[in-house]
Amino acid sequence: MSGCLGEDGGRSGAASPFRLMTLDETTSTNDEVKRALEAGEPEGLAVLARRQTGGYGRHGRTWASPEGGMYLSLLLRPCVVPARLPTLSLAVSVAVRRALTSLDGLVHPDKVLIKWPNDLVVPLEAPSPQVGGGCGDRPFEATPRASREGARYTLSAPSLRSTYRKLCGISLEAHAGGICVGIGVNVQSSSLTREVVGENTLISLSERGYTDSIDKVAAAVLQALESVYVLWCTEGFMPFQQEYESCSFLSGRFVGMVDQLGNLMAEGTVSGIDQQGRLVLETSNGAFVPVSSGEAHVR
Repeated sequence: MSGCLGEDGGRSGAASPFRLMTLDETTSTNDEVKRALEAGEPEGLAVLARRQTGGYGRHGRTWASPEGGMYLSLLLRPCVVPARLPTLSLAVSVAVRRALTSLDGLVHPDKVLIKWPNDLVVPLEAPSPQVGGGCGDRPFEATPRASREGARYTLSAPSLRSTYRKLCGISLEAHAGGICVGIGVNVQSSSLTREVVGENTLISLSERGYTDSIDKVAAAVLQALESVYVLWCTEGFMPFQQEYESCSFLSGRFVGMVDQLGNLMAEGTVSGIDQQGRLVLETSNGAFVPVSSGEAHVR
């Protein structure tokens, strides 16, 4: 697995397996990978830890990391045009979802959905009536409203976070000429706590029927990532766009996009994901607005 960040073209030759290093404890597997990037380590290193003392997710949010979770970070050096890089996180979420839903014993794997851009979540309850298609249930009440095009739906819930439980978090950081991909999966429920108090309620694979080891989860993730990453390097996000949209938690939802300070940037009904990996909102006046960053809240 070799590559070079920010250059044109894809990867040539056969992909070699990830080189897995397993640790009992570390501050963060991301820290291990970033040090390896600084040291010039070639692409393909994977670091798995049983527990972390300083784990973190997107935007530096604290990630409680006791034993019972899969904490895995990857060292990548993709040789692609810079414009393609923002879609890598979405492709990774597709790969991780494929891996988790393939695990033996998992109950209702179709209920594992992707919340843009790359979290994996499980809805708490089915909607009434159901709106939209794809895999899994849509946990919102739908109220029709009049429009020029006919009936539409205003989707509402007390809080977006109150309608799902988080199964997996994914982060990507550009660092020292490469990319550190961090993946945290809640595997066993006995010792897991909230990621951040009041922020995300967690669910584990064991609560969904999985009874095997964390090592097997990691092996499934690495296997799925290998094929997805090769294809993403050569063809971009397009081969995964339809699969992503079919399992998108936000599709058909009326959301407000806010920045890290909570300021509203845009709002509208989520109509899909474009080839650049942006969340596309249809506004009240019928315009389509692509959003490349922010956090979605139901309005």
